[in-house]
Amino acid sequence: MELMALLSKRDDDVTLSVKSLLKKYTVYPLKTLEELRELYSNIPLNLLIIDTVSHRLSSIARFLETLDDGMVVLITTEKPDQFMTDNLPASVFECIEYKSLQSELPLTVDRALERYRYKSELKLMNQSRDSSGSMQRQAHSRADSEMLAGRCDPLPSGRYVQEKVLVNFARMLTVNFDMRKLLEHFMDSVMEIARVSKMSVMIRDKEGFSVKTHCGLDPYIADNLLLRQDSALTEWLTKTGRIMNKPVNYVDSRTVKIRNEMDILQCAVSFPMIYKGKLIGIFNIDNKITEEPFYREELEIIYVFCNYLAAAVKDIDLYHQMWYQKEFNKNMLSSMNSGMIAIDKDERITIFNQYASEILSLDASDMISRDLRALPSPLGDILYETMVTEKSYRRHEVSINPTKLPLGINSYRLLDEHGNPIGAGIIFSDLSDSRKLEKQNRRAEKLKAVNDLMAKIAHEVRNPLTSIQTYAQLLNEKLADDDLNQFYVNTVQQSIHRLDSLIDKLVTFSSTQDYNLSSENINDILSDASELIMKNLPDTHKFSNTPIEKSFYVNADKKQLAKAIYYLILNIVDRTPDGTFISVTSEADYSEDSSIGITITYGGDESIREGKKALLKPLLDINHLGKELNVPISDKIIEGHEGSLEIKNEGDINIFIIKIPIFDRRNSPILTEEEK
Repeated sequence: MELMALLSKRDDDVTLSVKSLLKKYTVYPLKTLEELRELYSNIPLNLLIIDTVSHRLSSIARFLETLDDGMVVLITTEKPDQFMTDNLPASVFECIEYKSLQSELPLTVDRALERYRYKSELKLMNQSRDSSGSMQRQAHSRADSEMLAGRCDPLPSGRYVQEKVLVNFARMLTVNFDMRKLLEHFMDSVMEIARVSKMSVMIRDKEGFSVKTHCGLDPYIADNLLLRQDSALTEWLTKTGRIMNKPVNYVDSRTVKIRNEMDILQCAVSFPMIYKGKLIGIFNIDNKITEEPFYREELEIIYVFCNYLAAAVKDIDLYHQMWYQKEFNKNMLSSMNSGMIAIDKDERITIFNQYASEILSLDASDMISRDLRALPSPLGDILYETMVTEKSYRRHEVSINPTKLPLGINSYRLLDEHGNPIGAGIIFSDLSDSRKLEKQNRRAEKLKAVNDLMAKIAHEVRNPLTSIQTYAQLLNEKLADDDLNQFYVNTVQQSIHRLDSLIDKLVTFSSTQDYNLSSENINDILSDASELIMKNLPDTHKFSNTPIEKSFYVNADKKQLAKAIYYLILNIVDRTPDGTFISVTSEADYSEDSSIGITITYGGDESIREGKKALLKPLLDINHLGKELNVPISDKIIEGHEGSLEIKNEGDINIFIIKIPIFDRRNSPILTEEEK
């Protein structure tokens, strides 16, 4: 575990970049030299990274001279020249340009830390050999080793009271699965055994061991410390399961690494927290505040406490996992778009989710723990049958009494770990909407079949009409002098014309039209419609068409759109008395999407306030089928042109308004309302 400091005032640029590049290390950002001095005097740092833009070399030169060789990396704006490099303090390991930070910093830091580790190991091992001749150091080391091995039994100082320790330990058992309180009571218990200056509890997570609670440590360092699972201290505690005192003699590189890691953790003793043979945490304590040694009895009772703490931590972790799973299941059940009901082996309802409450109109809180017979029939019977007989229902449809509500049900049996039945459950959904949709689909299919049949009949009837019409014209020419024959021929021709017109309407209404769309001037369409109207308008009605002044073009089938206007006029003629005046005007509408509005107005005693729905419903009167189809056919053609038909009444005036999107505007630009 390596700890390094970063001295920089550029939080956004340098600090975030360095921390992002060195994620596997603990980087402590600092802004002032005073903060760095204080940190360096309290904690063994492995490396210093200094931003020379925010802190000039001249201002920190004296501090750099007090540091060990090669423990500083400088971030500069440009690569220093040879003269500057030769005059740098010995503590500077490397200079890195800021623009090369991404590529060079991780490699440079790895090399610097490797060099630092070799120097530390060599230094500590030399110190260990130099002190091996000292009798006092040998006696002290032997006493420590004998104490850990249990070969000596020094008396405790007598300052801690066993009753207080037991009271704090008992409090640990009453924290109600509160991890924070548990760790606080544990640390209070340790303080009653031995007054120490610093302590920390580290719990294993996905990446390693992190500090969950501490006393006497710098909060920032504690929050960012991470002891990886492959670290020397972790591997030793995992392998041995024993207490680790900070090494004094250094026989190999592992003991040197353990000493460095314990220096960073600021502890003198590390206790393993073992649960079912696995290391789940580490408890670290520093020396006593009185500088007395730790006695065997103190270490043993703390070691036992650590094992109890490990079990309590796992229990709390398991409890929270179960609680989170319960809440997840609860939220999942409440958000399901299907009803769910479950019973236990005592035939009591254990699950009744919100959607089941909405479908069955029953309060979920009232249904929980009630007997299954409180459920509407046959839900209770299905649950009981599934639990007792092991019969499962799949896509089964039932009707709930007495409302006859249709439900689709799936049932399943609940078993314990031994395969014994402990209940049953059902998942169901309301089929009312799907039944309605099926009914509408069947009706639409029938209507489509009728329309297809109507179109086929119309085509079959129209074919012989052409021959009949031709023969009637020839007969009229041969019998022109006979008034009676002339009357019969005219009557036949009128009947043929009406029949042909009706067939044309039936074909247009019942079949899908393929429109030949092209850019057409709206005035040309109105002109064609006027010619068609005037040719068939009876003398009893009057008609006028006022063309629009400017040229507007729409994307339309000219013949069909003119026919739509013509059919609306026919509808008016059929529904109004003699003398009715029909007026057609048009204007551009810029309110939303630009469109042309064709307005057809007429007076009369009959109002169309009943609206569009009544007029668009065909086949109201089979004796006047041709008249009934006029408005529906017009509406169909207008919708095929992405337009709309509006029907309204203002006093004694009835109005049809056709809106067709403008495709193009020629001669002058389209004006907005403000420009008008």
